[in-house]
Amino acid sequence: MNNYLNKLPDVIDSVATNQFYPNLLSWLSSFITFDNAIVYSFEKGFPPRFLSKVEQRNSDSVNRIYQRGAYLMDPFYQEIQKGGASKVLTLKELAPKGFYHTDYYLNFYRKTGWCDEAGLLLEISTDRQLGIFFGNEERPFFSEKYTQAPLKDAFDIICSMARLHKEVLPHTVSSYYQQADMQTRFGLTPRECEIVELILEGKGSPQIAQALFISLGTVKNHRKNIYQKLDINSQAELFNLFMNKFSQ
Repeated sequence: MNNYLNKLPDVIDSVATNQFYPNLLSWLSSFITFDNAIVYSFEKGFPPRFLSKVEQRNSDSVNRIYQRGAYLMDPFYQEIQKGGASKVLTLKELAPKGFYHTDYYLNFYRKTGWCDEAGLLLEISTDRQLGIFFGNEERPFFSEKYTQAPLKDAFDIICSMARLHKEVLPHTVSSYYQQADMQTRFGLTPRECEIVELILEGKGSPQIAQALFISLGTVKNHRKNIYQKLDINSQAELFNLFMNKFSQ
């Protein structure tokens, strides 16, 4: 309980900043033990949008496979499509009979290295759901007593913070994300998408390095790769591309 109270103010204070989802995952570790976690936004008419992750090894390539179509076979995504109230579910509860012989498992899921998964599915609005997925690599998630009940107790708090976070995000960034997915449209990695978002917020390379806990040289390398993928040569062109093309 003390851990729960100590971390909650950090989450609340980070609403409307790029640290909200990382802080949310840190806070959720007070309720559930996991090896990996990833947050996706599911918006009607668009592929899932990556928001944040905590993991033992880099999984950008696996995430891209998921966002480019594997998500359609995900039992959690299929549950999200049904709509309804927020809920906590485990893979064992959702997986169809013969799941470990399906194309989804053989061609995608086993690449994640997860042996079991739990998902926190949150309805943010009528056309947007938030999926927070927890993965364990060597041990399963157990009964409702240990996995579901603590998270259910926090549902109202999590939903309120996530809805507030969405409402106060800068308009130019949030409106773009509702219309296009940078990862599928341009082949940007989740990290590159984060950097584009920060650039659009007016952050310079030193501020981006500080916000993402990476070196200035790494930021410069990411910016170079972003410009190459978008076929542009300057920050001004980046602003023009996103403001003119995606804010319509």
